[in-house]
Amino acid sequence: MTELRSWWSGSPEPDTLEPPASFDTKPLKDGDLSGPETEHPLTRRIHILGLGSIGTFVAHSLRCLPNPPPITLMIHKRQQYEEFKRTGRVISLINKESEINDEQRGFDVDLFEGTTAERTGQWKYIPDQEWMKEVSNPVEEGEMLPSGELYIYCLIVAVKGHATVSALQSVKHRVDARTTICFMQNGLGQIDELNREVFTDPRTRPTYLQGVVSHGVYMTDPTTVVYAGLGTVALGICRDGDRYPLPPKTWNHNISELSEEERRKFHPTDKELFANLSSRYLLRTLTRSPVLACAAFPYLDLLQLQLEKLALNCVLNPLTALLDVPNGTLLYNNELATVERMLLAEISLVIRGLPELEGIPNVRGRFSAKRLEQLCHAITQRTAKNSSSMREDMRNGKKPELDYINGYIIRRGEEQGVKCALNFMLMQLVKGKHLFTKPGDAVPYATKRIRIQSDDADQPGTVTLSDESTPPRGSL
Repeated sequence: MTELRSWWSGSPEPDTLEPPASFDTKPLKDGDLSGPETEHPLTRRIHILGLGSIGTFVAHSLRCLPNPPPITLMIHKRQQYEEFKRTGRVISLINKESEINDEQRGFDVDLFEGTTAERTGQWKYIPDQEWMKEVSNPVEEGEMLPSGELYIYCLIVAVKGHATVSALQSVKHRVDARTTICFMQNGLGQIDELNREVFTDPRTRPTYLQGVVSHGVYMTDPTTVVYAGLGTVALGICRDGDRYPLPPKTWNHNISELSEEERRKFHPTDKELFANLSSRYLLRTLTRSPVLACAAFPYLDLLQLQLEKLALNCVLNPLTALLDVPNGTLLYNNELATVERMLLAEISLVIRGLPELEGIPNVRGRFSAKRLEQLCHAITQRTAKNSSSMREDMRNGKKPELDYINGYIIRRGEEQGVKCALNFMLMQLVKGKHLFTKPGDAVPYATKRIRIQSDDADQPGTVTLSDESTPPRGSL
């Protein structure tokens, strides 16, 4: 029976919340991004788009803060909103180990009502308000737009990678250059796609933050998150290639020889990248949470952390999804170990050739195939009882995020003239398997039977395949 009380009173153990050490990666210090003491954000409100396990976990964690900011949950489906109302507008977070349940209230809602003729979304703001009482989070001056919607100053995006463009298209009219958007997603490449299709003008484009999440969380119902594994969130600013392009390959000047304008353009400091007030406010708010355990990193350090996680996801996610097995099944299997080594060798070749990492010390060692293999083995051991997110998506008939995981490696390899045949084949195999599974058809922990029509003249008729699926999450 879960116990209804807060389970993180007091400070977390500092030695358990440090991001994994990795060569020269070091968090930014408190004073590195400080601005004028008199600066005040336009509004304290934070919108959250994407209420899966990560988005719901972040919403709950921010409501636990002393003097929490107003949190607006952006809900696309009315059915999900009705479920949220039915549970009393409460989000629950359950510690899997202790079974302690913490409930948080006070969330406002933005409910999606459809798409306008201009292809933007129409949202209905529904404040949190008890019967005959004032609203919990009054709208501040300047927040309300003429359409009746609220301006979005800080936005946390936790939707699936393939839904990023359509999700941001629906709120495009509610953001501008003052806005900061923080992405907490798997994979890479979503921001490039957004800049091509949604925020095409660099002058009005929001500032982007990115988060690398290592917490273990999953949902048991639309308003309940189970906290299964202690982790961290590494945060950092995203360098806008249109505003701050990389130096030309023929560039042979030292930074000391550049004019101030050239130095700002090609070698911006992290303080300059954090020029937007909303980005500093959102960063400070997220790092206040002891549960999220956020740490801010310089841009290039965060990029390397993202690439490390991406390399591991390129192996663990598609293999466990294709074979329909928990992570630990990949351990001590010589045949699969050979596949992993070949994939990681291809991934290592692409990452070490990225122009963004040119000139950074230890890149060849950090992203060598041998070290990536060691990392992959360590993560597989640590998460042996877990079921990967891609495997769970496949089991529930959801589209896997391959285009932003293995697909990213394939695209960046093409830029360098590297044909990533192994990653491409694995991606196509998982996509092909996905076509056999439709929403509602997945049978997670029972016998599945697949009937295949044969066109072979020598073996006419149908073939029936029987598959005993693997044990449920955590039972390995």
